[in-house]
Amino acid sequence: MAASRTKKPEDPEIDPTQLLAYRVLTLSQLLNRGIEVILESDLGLSVRQWRVVLCIATRGPQSVQDIADFCRYDKSQVSRAVAELLEKKLVATGVSPTDGRRVLVRLTAAGREKFKRGMPLSLARQERLASCLSRNQLQTFDKALQTLIQQAEVMLQEAHDQRG
Repeated sequence: MAASRTKKPEDPEIDPTQLLAYRVLTLSQLLNRGIEVILESDLGLSVRQWRVVLCIATRGPQSVQDIADFCRYDKSQVSRAVAELLEKKLVATGVSPTDGRRVLVRLTAAGREKFKRGMPLSLARQERLASCLSRNQLQTFDKALQTLIQQAEVMLQEAHDQRG
């Protein structure tokens, strides 16, 4: 008799789609894929490039590390995005006026124009996403999201501390 080719789940009691982290990541991936299409077609930018532009436009000239911290990216991911934005002439780099060892990334006029074109798209998308929730649901979700982000930051720090 041939062995059954149907694999049995290791633990049928666990449904990964019910795990909070899985569901949050699913939402994030869906949102990223959707905005990716819009950014590529309308602005010629990747999601990562847009987030770098958004960070600089709203926070002023920043170091690569500052951008990475704000966007929650690895420094290498931001370095790549900045290099791509430099090629597109959307950002420029220069020495910090207060610390000659620090290099800051700033938007060029073309970068500011991309930001001005992109923000209405981003805001319209946010409005459409939030439209399926009532005002109370949105407020509750926002509070819960902030709490989860804070907890995830604590857990990340603990993981780093354990690794030494």
